[in-house]
Amino acid sequence: MPILGVNGIDISYEQHGAGPQLVMAHGFTTCTDEWRLSLLPLAANHRLLLYDIRGHGDTTAPAERSAYSIETFAADQRALMLKLGIERAHIGGMSMGGMIALRFGLDYPQMVSSLLLCDTTAGNGQSDGEAGCFENMMKKYDSGMEHIAEKHGLRELAERMIAWSQANDPHYADDPQRDIARQRLARMSLQGFLGALRAIHDRPDMVARLGEVRAPTLVLVGEWDSFLASARLAHQAIEGSRFVLIRRAGHATPIWRPQAFQRAVAEFLDAVEAGRPVGGEFEL
Repeated sequence: MPILGVNGIDISYEQHGAGPQLVMAHGFTTCTDEWRLSLLPLAANHRLLLYDIRGHGDTTAPAERSAYSIETFAADQRALMLKLGIERAHIGGMSMGGMIALRFGLDYPQMVSSLLLCDTTAGNGQSDGEAGCFENMMKKYDSGMEHIAEKHGLRELAERMIAWSQANDPHYADDPQRDIARQRLARMSLQGFLGALRAIHDRPDMVARLGEVRAPTLVLVGEWDSFLASARLAHQAIEGSRFVLIRRAGHATPIWRPQAFQRAVAEFLDAVEAGRPVGGEFEL
């Protein structure tokens, strides 16, 4: 993968295909290598930009935790796009990548043709009901991961994450990424992991700003994903957004059901490019 120096770091990236520009950001602890295959079919009709987020893959992992935030991740993406001559694009991401996409859409709306918020949340514990409850539980889980990583290291953390999933996830046996924590954390430095985790933990709650989104928006989530309530909340708050529920899928729908994910994204982008309304609720 080529490397570009932008925003004070070196970012590893790759481009595929031709057509309307689509930029996608991956999730926490993953990297471009892991989800490239699930996204490459989209390059049949689009110019696809993928990259390793700060602290992940072959992109720089600064030692200082202050160098990590969702706002900084969005600024990294903007700098990379401009360095590549991309002034406007469809902007999307999965999980942490979806948090980056939303922040990008709010900070740089003039660069956004549409937003794709996949398996993600805009909130951070301030919402009422199921969404806020889940987000507060996620913050506690993140704090636990941080403690284990600092005290015991990433290898031990991976084993504990797998054990926790085995004991608590009713769909663990069906999860195509059930044991991948070992592989993911083995690729990361401790400073990259802790910095990105702190960025997620400390991010501002953006639910109150969802009404500012004016770009056509896809909100996509798996039916078994713990982010489901947060995704529904985002759909309700973003006027005219499209909600797609991927059946028989947990977190990271591109890995659980890649063809359904590709279809949902392609149909949404086709509607945006054709100037058609994108709103509604769908299941695949």
